[in-house]
Amino acid sequence: MIHLQSLERFISILESFSAEHPELSLGELVEKTNLPKPTVYRIVEAMVKYNILSKNKKTMRYKVGVKLFELGSIYLASMELRDIAFPYLDWLQRQTGESIHLGILDGNEVVSIEGLESAHSLRLKVWIGKRAPVHCTAIGKAILAFLPSEEQNEILSEISLESFTKSTIVSMEELEIELKKVKNEGISKDLGEHEDGIHCIGAPIFDRKGNVVASISVSGPAVRMTEEKMKKYKPLLLKAANGISKKLGYSS
Repeated sequence: MIHLQSLERFISILESFSAEHPELSLGELVEKTNLPKPTVYRIVEAMVKYNILSKNKKTMRYKVGVKLFELGSIYLASMELRDIAFPYLDWLQRQTGESIHLGILDGNEVVSIEGLESAHSLRLKVWIGKRAPVHCTAIGKAILAFLPSEEQNEILSEISLESFTKSTIVSMEELEIELKKVKNEGISKDLGEHEDGIHCIGAPIFDRKGNVVASISVSGPAVRMTEEKMKKYKPLLLKAANGISKKLGYSS
């Protein structure tokens, strides 16, 4: 109950800002929220610390911070991306008969933002909003391999190479070799690294500036996703990924 109350106060403060009132003083926030001044001060200072709000040290007034802009941009980009990508995901699912995922990087994880399930009774479940590690999933490695070196190194320095199966790469040296291989071949693989008995192949998606912004993957049980099948699906996967990239303005 205490946590819910804190959240309600947090939202109440955020909703005090508007186009008409983009900057507010502590007193104005107290008046708008009807909360005690010490409470408002404690919350807004915490929000400043995490860049949810910013504070002008000269005027001592608060305004919406860059973190909300970043989150809003991610939301808008992901919504546009989903709309653009869906016909290609649908085509790829019909061509392969397997489960298809569309994912984006969020921090040091990948998040599934769209997907289609296989029609087979034995299939990989598609969970929209599901988070997964970048180091042992095809959808994660497809993004990680194509990030700028500085950004890639930052993520590699922060993640723990958690072992999920006997096949999970837990050596940073091996992972770096794997990422170079992904970049050279244009696709990534997960041969039971995240979940036993599940094989996946993934490919990156680029925006008009040539930045990797997402990835798609074809996933299925190892009994169907054999090496021969993955070789067959590779050009189909790349065709779908390249189609989405071109719709986003990318020109290789």
